[in-house]
Amino acid sequence: MQKNILSFLLLGLFLVGCSPTANQTTKALGLPTTSAAATPTQQPTNPTAVPTQTAIATLPPMPDFSLIGLPNEQEGELVFDFVEQLCDAKWHTRGQDLPCPVNDIQSSAGYVMQLDGAAQGMPSNMNILMAYTPQEKYETIYGEYPAMTVQEGDRFRAVLQCRDHSFCDVEFVLNFSDERGSAGLKNWRYLFTDDPIVVDYPLDALAGQTVQFTLAVRARGNPVEAYAVWVAPHIYHPTP
Repeated sequence: MQKNILSFLLLGLFLVGCSPTANQTTKALGLPTTSAAATPTQQPTNPTAVPTQTAIATLPPMPDFSLIGLPNEQEGELVFDFVEQLCDAKWHTRGQDLPCPVNDIQSSAGYVMQLDGAAQGMPSNMNILMAYTPQEKYETIYGEYPAMTVQEGDRFRAVLQCRDHSFCDVEFVLNFSDERGSAGLKNWRYLFTDDPIVVDYPLDALAGQTVQFTLAVRARGNPVEAYAVWVAPHIYHPTP
């Protein structure tokens, strides 16, 4: 009996030694460590955009018309330039239409062209229209310009003379036309021995009307020498 009790005690101790320990601590899983606080990736900063400067179209300064004898103007604007619109006009003689720009400056049929101011001993930015009349029976050359509306105070201004080193005897003519027909405004006879003609002609009689102006030149003397120039022909509108 005592032997059996001792056997049971030894078996119990053996079983207790083989069972897992109730208080065994479980090892925690290691989390990845961060050596430094994560800094969000910094996006490259775009440089501040420099506003692109818009190119402003600037008109060339107006020539000093007093250099060619025209009186100084009060403040205003050049509203129509007959040289700048040379080839917007329709050029004719009494016998045929003329090309613009000119194809042949040796043509006996007549022609028109732009000259640099230096060709007349003037500032190079002075616009000059030269008209050469036809050599045969059609002695007149004229150009019909696009329509424009005349304002109160507008004036036609130009200086009229021969091309340098020519001996012209010509008549300069300013006409206009509208839906009712055409009419003459003013004409100026010029001989090469004369002083240049300074024109400052008021257009108030046409104020409020839409018209087409015509520039014409007639040969009065030897047509071979009929090189007529309109120096800076334009319409000027003074500021009220």
